[in-house]
Amino acid sequence: PIDMVLDGQGSPLRFTWQGRSHRLQQVQQRWQIDTDWWSEEGRIWRDYLALITADGLLCVVYYDFLQEGW
Repeated sequence: PIDMVLDGQGSPLRFTWQGRSHRLQQVQQRWQIDTDWWSEEGRIWRDYLALITADGLLCVVYYDFLQEGW
């Protein structure tokens, strides 16, 4: 899990992972997956973000709508 800080419009500003804060420079790409709702293993419903941090780190994070967390 990560701690995500959003602005007033819901856009990410920064996140904390493993005790280190990362300020975001750019959202490179955003996509959503909603699948396996029919399967016995269960539904996967997530909003993915490909982000570039201020120090140049490229990472992919997601918000899990079912678990209500990043």
